[in-house]
Amino acid sequence: MNPISQLLDNNVKLALLLVFVIHLAAIVVMVLMQHHFHTEEINLLVSGAVARDENYELVIHNELTKSYSFKTE
Repeated sequence: MNPISQLLDNNVKLALLLVFVIHLAAIVVMVLMQHHFHTEEINLLVSGAVARDENYELVIHNELTKSYSFKTE
């Protein structure tokens, strides 16, 4: 294998690694944002229900993303 094709192979590998790392970082950021915004929304819903003296049911479906179901009675 000549040096130019070896350099191209290394650049392709580096480019693929860079694309993978960028995608992984984007996924992590999206999960963290979803966790944050769901937590804020849950806090608002619970505090509103408590302020109105309502009974509520909160079910967390996923601890990582804080996806949830919320019902007042």
